[in-house]
Amino acid sequence: MAAAAPPPKKKDKPEPVFPLNLNVGVMGHVDSGKTSVVKALSTTLSTASLDKAPESKARGMTLDLGFSSFNVPLPDHVKPGPAFDADELQFTLVDCPGHASLIRTIIGGAQIIDLMVLVVDVVKGMQTQTAECLVIGEITTDDLIVCFNKVDMLPEAERADAIAKATKRLRAQLATSKFRDAPVVACAACVGGEKVAAVSAEDKASKRRAEPVVNQSLGLDDLVEMLRRRARVPERDEAGPFFFAIDHCFPIRGQGTVVTGTALRGACRANDVVELPELGLEKKVKSMQMFRKAVKSIRCGDRAGLCLAQLDATVIERGIVATPGSVPGLSAALALVRRVRFFRGPAETERKFHVTLGHATTLATAYFFGAAELKGKAPPSSFDSTREYVYQELLAERPKKKGDDAVEDDADEPLQWCLLKFEAKVRCQLDALVIGSNLEANDLSDKCRIAFHGRLVERADAADVGDRVRLYKLKRKVGAVAKLGDPCVDKSGERAIRDVVGKDLFAKEANMNQFIGTRLQASTGEMGKIASAFGRSGKFKVAFDGPTLVKPGGKLYLVYKKYVFSTSKALHQDDDCVVPPEDLEQPKPRRPNA
Repeated sequence: MAAAAPPPKKKDKPEPVFPLNLNVGVMGHVDSGKTSVVKALSTTLSTASLDKAPESKARGMTLDLGFSSFNVPLPDHVKPGPAFDADELQFTLVDCPGHASLIRTIIGGAQIIDLMVLVVDVVKGMQTQTAECLVIGEITTDDLIVCFNKVDMLPEAERADAIAKATKRLRAQLATSKFRDAPVVACAACVGGEKVAAVSAEDKASKRRAEPVVNQSLGLDDLVEMLRRRARVPERDEAGPFFFAIDHCFPIRGQGTVVTGTALRGACRANDVVELPELGLEKKVKSMQMFRKAVKSIRCGDRAGLCLAQLDATVIERGIVATPGSVPGLSAALALVRRVRFFRGPAETERKFHVTLGHATTLATAYFFGAAELKGKAPPSSFDSTREYVYQELLAERPKKKGDDAVEDDADEPLQWCLLKFEAKVRCQLDALVIGSNLEANDLSDKCRIAFHGRLVERADAADVGDRVRLYKLKRKVGAVAKLGDPCVDKSGERAIRDVVGKDLFAKEANMNQFIGTRLQASTGEMGKIASAFGRSGKFKVAFDGPTLVKPGGKLYLVYKKYVFSTSKALHQDDDCVVPPEDLEQPKPRRPNA
């Protein structure tokens, strides 16, 4: 009797092929209609979208990041590759708050975008937060679309002229930015305004109408087409360790906790073990979804939800999911930064700034240096710990010339190093975007609060900063010539002074032996060294290398280096320890013989 044939093996369902995803930041001043634009465009909503949070509904404004998406036919110029759907392109809309007090959230949301839509109320034009969002856009992306919203508020007979005038004003305001040629689209996301939308929503919720409620809009097809035209395949690191920025989380009974966010590097598959470095926990990825569709893997650039086993949803809100061991905690870091040219607030070295790295914002003390050493050079890929750097009193900025309004972007500002000492350990990618702000200054409430931006280059443990960062201040003490030494005859037969007695540099009780050999400079420029003590009153004898023209009462300068992170009280001197020529006595012209 023939053996029974084995049952056919079940074939695994092929994993669905998803379209290339582009993350679009939607920003603008509060009440410009950002969420209305997002609502009108979106076809798929995430668990955090369109101001679903009770606090947002109660206050009638966006308080947190919202995420939703829509798909369009793939433009001919976009070639995403065989790993993606060949027919469609997905836009994920990142709806950012517009209120000034929520700037931390806005900056965090901006760091995950590929391009930006700046929503401007066509009636009110550019406002304070519109300008601040423009600055964030310049830092985070190279592509911007301006959306003039609420055009339905303009009388129809005057609408075209009013839009043309608003566009002309906008072009003038963008003239000194890298977005001076940004395309402008005019639309009305919700004809009649938000009150009409709210009434429609109430009617829909209470089922007063049998037919579906549809809010009218104007010009949104033009906005979608402009997004298609501006779409590009972004550069993304799919080979590096997995790094996923969490923006929301929620529990699912019997399954675990879902964390939603954006993959910023690498890739992840279901059943991978990942780390939540802030919590020191490793968890297994039970499953994952992209806009309500189950997937087996995600890659850099994807917006997704990861279901993690045995994770308490109450212990995390923002955060990171990463390859285990790939995201060390940083107590200090070195970054290359430039000043934001619109910032007018205080920016002294050793001032505390709010520093944003990914979604996290923490206080850090900033030390600026290296503008002089980096001037005219290509940005270095690493920090040179073998050289010394002069201390900067301030965040360096481009010298302003009278009538000079031609600065087009922050690339004209000088590149400089910034050592950041964080008040609490931070977790981020080691090449993360850095944005430093002054968010608590009351006098900047109606001005740009973003002070500097750049990229992290290296970690720097707070314990060994003094060894790695040789940052110094040139210090100068001033003494005086008490009397001249006896003249001697030099090689030319001329009588000249070669030594003097100095005073007023040291305390009377000072042990002068420790200063023998210290270099001094006369106000007439000649260099000498302390040869010995002179009595017991703090005076000293100075021997010059050659003849000196200094007179009794003339100045003697002690120039030395004080290392910022060194506890040593020793005087450090080298060839940099000289008085600038402009601070020295200028020689008087000799009178011609009568």
